[in-house]
Amino acid sequence: GRAFVPEVSFPASFESVLAGTKDDELCLMFSERGGESLAEVQRTAKSIRALVGSEGGWSDEEIEGARAAGFHIVTLGGRILRAETAAIAIAALLQHLFGDLQ
Repeated sequence: GRAFVPEVSFPASFESVLAGTKDDELCLMFSERGGESLAEVQRTAKSIRALVGSEGGWSDEEIEGARAAGFHIVTLGGRILRAETAAIAIAALLQHLFGDLQ
């Protein structure tokens, strides 16, 4: 009964994900460190590309590469979630924030 089903992609190389961004996308990388609050992120894009790290988190090089590619680094505060839990929690947060759950 949803109006729009989110696209979930198969695993891809980190470099191809960074290179495949579109101009009208809001690009977010969720990290346990070095980020801003989700509430601080501008929300005017038509689509969202969200990166959720693997178990063990992102390396400093990956975070800086994403930042250089135009991604906002976003943190969930002091919470470190398991990778599979983080993906579900982040999808729910984004749906709520962008009005999909209203």
